[in-house]
Amino acid sequence: MIKAEHMDVSFRKENQTRLFGTERQQVLFDVSFQVKKGECLGILGESGSGKSTLGRVLCGLLKPDRGTISFEGKKKPVISVVFQDYTTSANPRFTVRNLISEGLRARERRERTKRNREERIDELLHLVGLDEGYKDRLPHELSGGQLQRVCIARALAVNPDVILFDEAISSLDAHTQVQVMDLLKRLQKERELTYVFITHDLTSVTYLCSHVLFLYKGSVVEWKSVGDISEVEHPYALKLLHSIFDLGDVNLKTKPEQAVS
Repeated sequence: MIKAEHMDVSFRKENQTRLFGTERQQVLFDVSFQVKKGECLGILGESGSGKSTLGRVLCGLLKPDRGTISFEGKKKPVISVVFQDYTTSANPRFTVRNLISEGLRARERRERTKRNREERIDELLHLVGLDEGYKDRLPHELSGGQLQRVCIARALAVNPDVILFDEAISSLDAHTQVQVMDLLKRLQKERELTYVFITHDLTSVTYLCSHVLFLYKGSVVEWKSVGDISEVEHPYALKLLHSIFDLGDVNLKTKPEQAVS
């Protein structure tokens, strides 16, 4: 589904003395990876590692200076994003009906088809574990977990090729995180969805993802299947694993609130 090859990304340095200074700071270095249809790739890195920049490249908001990224031969893939801050990504004046309708309108324009929109909204709400009674609620009338479920329904509404989760569960409490991840796993299995899950939380990656990419100072230092994660060799990846798991007895399917830190 996704194939990235030898991507470099840089930005113009700020505060350059010359008005039209051309000095640039490189953020991503020779980044390559693949994601098959129906898989979930976890992109793991600390603050400043370049993972958000990589997410912007995946969404088409940035073009790499060098290298390529392709989506199963599609020139215009449909990519939905679920953000960390669900409160600012949802218009506070929109009802749940309005929020989900945004995605449905985009899908209707793209596919040039129309269906009963209310029926589709009901279907999407049921998919994420909510009922029709939520349609007329405003964002402030929902809990954090409920609002993030609405944001997931909105992402599904466009019938995406890929869903990018940018720290999408980090603002939720541990119990709600597990509920949302269980929901994502069920939806992925039922609808054969392809996910990219950007995070700094290794336990969430090992619970939800099929593969993990360790990003350190803009470079891919490890890329493993979750089943082989205990075989990482780079010091940064080892440090993350040792901070959470006893590598002699790694339980990769442990739920995040059960992990020993």
